[in-house]
Amino acid sequence: MKKRNIKLAVKIFLLCLIIAGFSYGVKIIFFPDEEAKIRKTISMTVEELERKDIINFIRHFTLDYRDCFDNTYGTLYIFLKNNIDMFKHLDIRLSQMEIEIEKPQASIKFFARATLITKDGEVYKEGGRFILKMRKEDFKWKIYRLDEMEYDFD
Repeated sequence: MKKRNIKLAVKIFLLCLIIAGFSYGVKIIFFPDEEAKIRKTISMTVEELERKDIINFIRHFTLDYRDCFDNTYGTLYIFLKNNIDMFKHLDIRLSQMEIEIEKPQASIKFFARATLITKDGEVYKEGGRFILKMRKEDFKWKIYRLDEMEYDFD
């Protein structure tokens, strides 16, 4: 009798485990975490730029992209294509990321630090706060606007 109760308890436990796993799978497939998708897209974009992979980098942008530096999708692509080989190493760090999602768009505020080493050995360091605007196109988050935030000193 005791063996049968243990077997029944194990079967019920396994059934609950299978149901929980199935439920988790359904949640991931049908109700994905949009914030995690945005973070992954931004992370991939930074990694591709650091690797000088312009083709995959530019795929994260919409065709109507604009930024505060007057770049469009086309001018950004041409600028990178013409200048990417000027540096030996690029390191980009993002921090203090705040994501606000209002489907199908998102606004991301963050602080970025970049260190660039040219092939001549010169080192350049820059930093600043930015607002990145993204929107969902074909089930993927894409960048359509980038602006540098103004500093307020009280």
